[in-house]
Amino acid sequence: FAASPPRRRATQGPERMPLDRNAFIHAAAPFDAQAHGQPLTGYACRFRLEAYHDALYPDHGLRLPPQLARAVAKRRGEFLAGRLCARRALARLGIASADIAIGPDREPLWPAGAIASISHAGDRAVCLASADPRVIGLGIDIESRIDARLAGEIRGVVVDVAEQAVIEAGFDDAVAGLAAAFSAKEALYKALYPQVRAFFGFEAMRLARVDEGRLRFLAAADLSPTVRAGQAFEVDIAFEDGGVRSIACCL
Repeated sequence: FAASPPRRRATQGPERMPLDRNAFIHAAAPFDAQAHGQPLTGYACRFRLEAYHDALYPDHGLRLPPQLARAVAKRRGEFLAGRLCARRALARLGIASADIAIGPDREPLWPAGAIASISHAGDRAVCLASADPRVIGLGIDIESRIDARLAGEIRGVVVDVAEQAVIEAGFDDAVAGLAAAFSAKEALYKALYPQVRAFFGFEAMRLARVDEGRLRFLAAADLSPTVRAGQAFEVDIAFEDGGVRSIACCL
C-alpha cells in the first residue's frame, strides 16, 4: 500500500489562478497528540485548490520540487499544503526548515533531529512531528469518509477474510471499520518505512484486534532485521471531520 512515497504520479494539467495571495491556506492551527504515551506535535490546515497557483511556492519561501514538474495542479497544491504544515509543525519544535527534500523513494527527508509524517485528504492537510530520539518511526494518515460502494471495491485489497471478520466483530459500522483499517495500515507503513526501506503491501500487516481507539496488527512476514513475522504493532485511530485519522509511533 502507498504511504510515505506519494500514492501515484500525476500528469501535467492546467494551472489555476489564486483568488488572492492568502486564499489558499485557511483554518490552519497547531494541535498536540499522543501515541504510545509519546507527546507529538502537529499542525493542520484546510486548503482551497481553486486558489492554488505555482507562485504560491516562492510566496511562502518554498521551492517547487523538480519531481512535481509534470504533476497536475491538484497534486502541486496538496504537496504545498502538506509542506507548509510540516514547516510549521517543525517550527513548534524549534527546528527551522525551509524546503523538505524528497528522497529516492519519494519520501520526505526530515532535518536532523526530527522525524515527522505528512498526510492529506480532500481539502485537509496535516503533519505530525517529534524531536524525541527514542521515536524511530512516525506515521499519520487522514482519510475522508468512504461509502459502501467504495468499500466493496477496496475490501479485498485492504484486508483478507479473517481481517474482515475482525472488523465486523469490532465495529458497529463495518464500512467505517474498513476505512480505519485502511488508514491505520497507511500510517503504519509510514512509521515502519525508516526500518524497512522498501515498499510492502497491505497484506504485510494483518489486523488482529480492535480496541477502543486503537487497532493491533501483526506482521505477516519478516520485513527487515527489526520488523519480524508475528511482531505486534498498534495504531491509534480517531473518527473526526467525517473521516478517520490514524497515528503510528515506533520506539
